Amino acid sequence: MTAVLMAAATAACFGVANFAGGLASRRDAALAVTANAHLLGAALLATGLLLFPAPGATTADVVWGGVAGLTGGLAVVALYAALAWGRMSVVAPLTAAISAALPAIYDVASGTVLQPITGIGIALALVAVLVVSMAGDTESRAAMPLKAVLLAVAAGVGFSVTLIAYSFSGAESGLVPLVSARAVSTTLLGAMTLVRFRRYPVVPEARAFAFVSGVVDAIANVLLITALRIGPLATVSVLSAMHPVVTILLARAFLGERLQGVQRAGVALALVAVLMTALS
Repeated sequence: MTAVLMAAATAACFGVANFAGGLASRRDAALAVTANAHLLGAALLATGLLLFPAPGATTADVVWGGVAGLTGGLAVVALYAALAWGRMSVVAPLTAAISAALPAIYDVASGTVLQPITGIGIALALVAVLVVSMAGDTESRAAMPLKAVLLAVAAGVGFSVTLIAYSFSGAESGLVPLVSARAVSTTLLGAMTLVRFRRYPVVPEARAFAFVSGVVDAIANVLLITALRIGPLATVSVLSAMHPVVTILLARAFLGERLQGVQRAGVALALVAVLMTALS
């Protein structure tokens, strides 16, 4: 139950962070937005590590965190760029479907045995994400250039590797893997930003959204790694990938993007999936 709630909270936070990051990327380059958001997240997580040390952390935890930071940082850049160039209501679910399915397939293939009701809940969650991602009117499809689709797919693969890497970290490693991940991603993205744009800060119009994205994304990652330590990777990956529900609702509320009837059904199906998984 606790892992399910943590994964659901992770999805909610990622949904908010992705929405804010997408808005910031409409005002400045996705690379610069991600670099600034990760820098803020690194500072917050490092502060948390100072307050709550993890003496049980090992070198392996640092290494796996670094792998997660590399793939996750590049995935966020791809996602924010896709959100800026395409329809949020299509990009976010497409990325989520991939990032949910690949880790779940890996976990089950590695020998994890799930209770029947959990398996049904996971299947419903995947269907819900796919239903939402496949919905859309002619306007939505026309506003989805191939570049946005490819970036969304790349982001999904990157997030999948990140989840799997985090799952290898030890239960006693605390925030060490997250700090390691942010150190790698901040260094990489910061260097890329400086080389590409000869500057680091985002433009004033994007700062507030980048700030929100950085703070909420850091919170989401803490919830995510906690859920991975107490629950199966398959369950956590699928439930935490339902963040498009939040992103779509925010896009509907603030951007006027229309929510299709099929998408409404997908949202309802996602809620049923959470309840079924929580009952396992």
